[in-house]
Amino acid sequence: MEVHHHPHVPNHSKPWKEYIIEGLMIFVAVTLGYAAENVREHYVNKHKGIISVQNLYKDLREDSLNYVNSIKNRNFQDSCFFVISNLFDENKIKNEIPTVYAAHSNISLRMLPIMNTMALDQIKSSGALNFIEDNELKQLIQSYSGDENGLKLREQREFSFIDRMVDPITTSRFEYNYFQKIGNSNFDILNNKIIINIKVPEKLKIVKENTFDWDNYLSILGMLRTIRKSTDESYIIPTQKKCDKLMFLVRKYLEENNSLID
Repeated sequence: MEVHHHPHVPNHSKPWKEYIIEGLMIFVAVTLGYAAENVREHYVNKHKGIISVQNLYKDLREDSLNYVNSIKNRNFQDSCFFVISNLFDENKIKNEIPTVYAAHSNISLRMLPIMNTMALDQIKSSGALNFIEDNELKQLIQSYSGDENGLKLREQREFSFIDRMVDPITTSRFEYNYFQKIGNSNFDILNNKIIINIKVPEKLKIVKENTFDWDNYLSILGMLRTIRKSTDESYIIPTQKKCDKLMFLVRKYLEENNSLID
């Protein structure tokens, strides 16, 4: 015969202290779980932020080099302008047509630095900016990012002037074949004189020279130089300084987080 045992069901309530202890244990477990999740999420987000800052550091180094090269090239354009401007003032410009060709080939070039924005856009769109624990760095990132619009506006200003005022002279008054050959790499400037390093065709001339308005030509180039000088002083140089300062802060931030990759 099988004997069936009925389970023992306690018919008395727990002491109130046990309910408090159980409640505290549940509260502590939930709190610790929530805290652990926050720590994990903070770590993940900070790691994402560091990766974004590493990418920004790469872009800033390239930007800094672009600014240096751009200013150097634009200063050379200034030197080209001064060479032919001095010839014009001395009434010698009509006898130095090869020099005009060389100078014009460089002055008519479009040279403006382009800011790398991929890392900046990623930092802003991903929310990584919120995970950077350095207020000065965050503010400078936002400020530097805003300079992109200024550079683009100046680019439109300069290039539009070249399109309207300089290019028509280039295409209608300079002999195409030699103009293309001389370029800015085939001549140097020494003692305010242009030294051409390739053979100059005999009887090189300005097309329809008899109707060429030298006063207007120098006025156009002078205006272009004024526009470029304004761009340099008000946009490129300040942005370059901001780039270098931001690069310093970014490097410091990465070093402090043992994440610098050269």
